[in-house]
Amino acid sequence: MSDYSPLVSIVLPTYNCAEYLPCSIGSILAQTYNSYETIVIDDGSIDNTKEVLSPFMQKIKYINLGKNKGLSTVRNVGIQAAQGKYIAFIDADDIWLPEKLSIGIEFLETHPEFSMVYSKHVNIDNMGNTIDECSKRQLPSGNIFTQLFTEQNFIITSSVLVLKKVFDTVGLFDTKLFNCQDWDMWLRIAFYFKVASIDKVLVKYRHNPRSLSKNRNNVLKYQKIIIDKTYNEFKEKDNGISEKLYKKRLASHYAKAGRHYLRLGDKNLANENFRLSLKYNLFNFRTIRYYLLSIF
Repeated sequence: MSDYSPLVSIVLPTYNCAEYLPCSIGSILAQTYNSYETIVIDDGSIDNTKEVLSPFMQKIKYINLGKNKGLSTVRNVGIQAAQGKYIAFIDADDIWLPEKLSIGIEFLETHPEFSMVYSKHVNIDNMGNTIDECSKRQLPSGNIFTQLFTEQNFIITSSVLVLKKVFDTVGLFDTKLFNCQDWDMWLRIAFYFKVASIDKVLVKYRHNPRSLSKNRNNVLKYQKIIIDKTYNEFKEKDNGISEKLYKKRLASHYAKAGRHYLRLGDKNLANENFRLSLKYNLFNFRTIRYYLLSIF
């Protein structure tokens, strides 16, 4: 990489996460790459967030929204306030490894055909202890739109580094989505731009029991919304979503929801979802087996 070091705008939303902020901000300050600004957007926290942030105020831009407006709005405020060529996201309870920014910037500066990078991660618990090892799976790179649609969201938000000008094309986070907003955004970016994966662990992702992603019923609801939204937005475009692929994705979604409700012991909801899955993919024998389980 040349001596030129482009500015990175780091967007850190927080809502009642005071206990984790010192670790998160500390991991930013420990970066080996030093051309960055840190924008902390407080989504109306009612804990001691301001007190915890006090020692860092000379090193961050602090924006207090006053009342809770939701994660999409908060991230959009950060994007709009950003001055950098690149934008990086980090959640208030996650931790970056020291080389996170330097590796991402070096890749994007030397591979202009890509507009966004993301990386591997390890999961940690509330105390910061590693829960499991990094997946050995090779993360997808290049034109990943279709794969990102057909699979679950495999992009961790705190691993993302993206050119700011990308948002001129794809727009901001959808404020009507109260969950899975990140998957919706990465899908839009992946449709228009090439995305690269970095085959290294650069993020410690905290499994916080208070996280919105822990409400499985809510996650399933918004995943279905995004599946429909993505199909309707791109079905008429070249390399968009075909009706056949859309139906296959619906079958997969309903089957997953059915298995979730079957595990919970709600056979009525499980049965309903398995029937919907078979409506779109009648000859999936695994789903047929689960459907029969939900009946008998």
